[in-house]
Amino acid sequence: MDERMKTKAEGAREFSRPELSLRTRAANLDRIENETFDLAVIGGGITGAGIALDAASRGLSVALIEKRDFASGTSSRSSKLIHGGLRYLEHFEFRLVREALRERATLARLAPHLAAPLPFLVPVYSDARRSPLGSNRLKLRLGLWLYDMLAGRHNKKEIFKKEIFIVRHEWVGRDELLRLAPALDSDGLRGGFLYYDGLTDDARLVIEVIKAAAERGAAVANYAAARGLELNADSVSTIEVEDMLAGRSLRVRAKVIVNATGVWADEVIGLSDASAGRRLRPSKGIHIVVPAEKLNNRAAVLIPSLGEQRFLFVIPWQGRTVIGTTDTDYTGSLDDPGVCADEIDRVVESAARYFPEANLSTADVISAFAGLRPLAAREGASTAELSRAEEIIESRSGLLSIIGGKLTTYRRMAERVVDMVADRLNRKGELSSVHPCETERIELAGGASMKNDLKQEAVRAASEYDLAVETVEHLMRSYGGNYRVILEITRKASELKAALIEGLPHIEAEVIYAARYEMAATVEDFLARRTRIALLAREGGRPCAARVAELLGRDCLECR
Repeated sequence: MDERMKTKAEGAREFSRPELSLRTRAANLDRIENETFDLAVIGGGITGAGIALDAASRGLSVALIEKRDFASGTSSRSSKLIHGGLRYLEHFEFRLVREALRERATLARLAPHLAAPLPFLVPVYSDARRSPLGSNRLKLRLGLWLYDMLAGRHNKKEIFKKEIFIVRHEWVGRDELLRLAPALDSDGLRGGFLYYDGLTDDARLVIEVIKAAAERGAAVANYAAARGLELNADSVSTIEVEDMLAGRSLRVRAKVIVNATGVWADEVIGLSDASAGRRLRPSKGIHIVVPAEKLNNRAAVLIPSLGEQRFLFVIPWQGRTVIGTTDTDYTGSLDDPGVCADEIDRVVESAARYFPEANLSTADVISAFAGLRPLAAREGASTAELSRAEEIIESRSGLLSIIGGKLTTYRRMAERVVDMVADRLNRKGELSSVHPCETERIELAGGASMKNDLKQEAVRAASEYDLAVETVEHLMRSYGGNYRVILEITRKASELKAALIEGLPHIEAEVIYAARYEMAATVEDFLARRTRIALLAREGGRPCAARVAELLGRDCLECR
């Protein structure tokens, strides 16, 4: 092969990716109907996605079904943080914090764009009542010292070359704190503590884990709802499934079934055991999204939440500021936990009190979203007191259910579940051996390629593809190493360089990518989860909905 042909072949490999479209979905559902799997996972949030990836990478045959879209529940409605959970130290959950901090470092290595380091400020005021964690500097310092100690050597790991390190906490003076958060109330401000955690796009994290599982052979399908369970602890179990897009019914056969449906876990347990007690205590948390220019934060800030014994995060995220989260008991619809006007008012009032120069009001709210935490119930405890650690339940019927847990620790949660699955298969004589967990080495979205000088690469790519540098940087942050695939789509169809929403960096080529490689089936899939336009733009991105539908139709409609 001459040098020119060799270069062309290498370029084709670089930009090729396994298809994950509605065509793939249809083929996966055919597989699901005709094969018997080692493991079937119900639930396509971060927990189910992590279990599917772990099991498939160990050599197990895996099917995963999700009744709506991947990440359509809690996994797209978090605070967008990869963190240890500073607040959990108050409840002495040292194991959970230590594990989360180590997983923070692992994800930063496997997918740097999905665990970007972010500085956090804890302001300290002369009036203790105005400080989110109290004004006792010694107590605060001890808590942050413990946070650093639990992170161990991982707290010194470089995340991006030539950019921010995750380093140990430090005290910063009043002037430096106001440089990082210029609109913060300066009256009585003594200074504050600076520490680091990670910032993520929760929905995109789920999608990348789903894609990694599919690349390793897992048969994954969204809009495939579990309607019934026939469990056999000693043999093959069956899930009755409704294909929500085609309107057909099918059956999934598997040796082990795992229920990873989050706040719907009790409902799935009830499919096989109507007498099963409730194991879950849903907790609702809301966030609001406001324009970044209202606050101009260069760091996240912790502020007290009015009316609650907790603090809110004020987080710079994707050119906006996210403020949340609350923590209240919830008994409403699990499918649609809406946000009430009084909840928005309370968050706005909390932020306005601590950022008086911002003149923040409800008119500034671009969007608001609510998520439900799937907490393990405990008699007599408030939702704030309930542990965020996961609980794995093994029913008499053989169903394995996992509830609770944190976005940050999804990988370790999945490892523990798959260890149990492998042990059960071994005991049943269905499996002689299984590979050890290897997800600690599986990069997501071409993670290794994101450890270089990103600014220089963005400038180069912008020139080559005739795009704005800001657009390329957005693609890098959103898609990791796969941003090159989207650039190649624009090379073949230059009209797809057009922006979807004025003022946002998203371009039309992303719709084609989501349809071909991320199983996006609806406009909402794209606006709410493959991108976050629904949170970042007013009206949920409705001005571009018709164009998104048209572009999805190019690659989706014939696959249904």
